[in-house]
Amino acid sequence: MWILSADIGGTKLALALSKQEQPEKIIKQMEAKSPQQSESLFEAIISGFHKLLEDEDGGDVIKVAVGLPGILDLKQGLVVFQQNLPWRNFPLVQRLEMAFPKAQVFMETDMMTAANGEYKIRHFEKETFIYVTISTGIACCIIHEGKFLRGAGIPGEIGFSLTSVGAYFEEECAGPGLLKKLQQHTNEEWTLQQFFDRYYENDERIVPLIHEWQQEIAQKIHSFILLVDPHVVVLGGGVMNHHPLIVDEISRLVDLYFSLPFFEHKKGRVQASLNKGNAGLIGAALL
Repeated sequence: MWILSADIGGTKLALALSKQEQPEKIIKQMEAKSPQQSESLFEAIISGFHKLLEDEDGGDVIKVAVGLPGILDLKQGLVVFQQNLPWRNFPLVQRLEMAFPKAQVFMETDMMTAANGEYKIRHFEKETFIYVTISTGIACCIIHEGKFLRGAGIPGEIGFSLTSVGAYFEEECAGPGLLKKLQQHTNEEWTLQQFFDRYYENDERIVPLIHEWQQEIAQKIHSFILLVDPHVVVLGGGVMNHHPLIVDEISRLVDLYFSLPFFEHKKGRVQASLNKGNAGLIGAALL
């Protein structure tokens, strides 16, 4: 019995195949550029799924699970709107059910699929957990006792919270915002990876800027831990997945903020992603 999972982005389409008995273990996966036409995008997903199933011994597809950004109508199975995808009120669940009539179809936001993978790979069931992604954007997801905390409908938009200087957190601390700041302060047109390389080499121009960025992130996480008291906070997304040392430094910084003796038990909560770039695919398969 097979599980097909998809992580659908505005530029990249990632697909994976796993077995029912081990949904977290990806057997095969593939990536493709996301077409910018509605039907072409759907056809690319179906075509990719069939390629993954080629040369595999029989067995039915019993689950199809997708994660994608934007506004979703989970009750109706509709992709309502996403800035970088061509779908508008697209009946994705219904179309997938037609393509795989024996399968149960799941659709969820990409943030929640990634969080779900990190939660379940840790064998959590009753724990409270926060997943924070820092990549081209910033957002978070809370899982409590195995269920997503959805609030009134649009939770986790921490990228629009304010920094210490009154700017949007995402504008200052997501990958593009950090890169812009580093380039402006150094007059260097390097990539973000090159700036991090110089940081690791203790470049005196770069170190204070990265430390300032880390402090903004650590202060947010400190507030989250005080507010929710999660068992674990995972820092994921492209920036963090490629820089585990940065995650370690932010974790130590958060611990320093818990200086009062009765908060000692709150230390050591911040962790790196275990699933890294496959977090969305694994989390979708585990829905």
